[in-house]
Amino acid sequence: MGTVSSIGFSSKGCSTADLILGDITNWNKPPVRVEAHGALAKYINEIEMTDAEERYIQSDWYYDSNLFLYRIEVPSSHGHSPAKVITQADFLSSELVIFGPKDYIETDSPEPMTREQYNAWIDWKVNH
Repeated sequence: MGTVSSIGFSSKGCSTADLILGDITNWNKPPVRVEAHGALAKYINEIEMTDAEERYIQSDWYYDSNLFLYRIEVPSSHGHSPAKVITQADFLSSELVIFGPKDYIETDSPEPMTREQYNAWIDWKVNH
């Protein structure tokens, strides 16, 4: 779980977002401050202004050793395959790569992405 602490633009016009991620089920675990850039920051900003279920579903956020967010995975109701993966080629990219539904998820128990989408996700993951 997390909150957006600020949204802005870098000197190069790239979207940026500061995010505070914490485990609300374990207050002894310290929170992590993560930065998102480019299209991923814009996506987070835009979903924050909606009431889509995707905003509230506990998802897996992946970030590198510099604490730059590079991928969000929304779990599915079946667990073996995610419902949606949101990523970008690099942290300054202005283009999102979405595997699964392109629109925001509107249910709290989303179906897994199709086999074709999952295979495309795995192929992209291997090549990037």
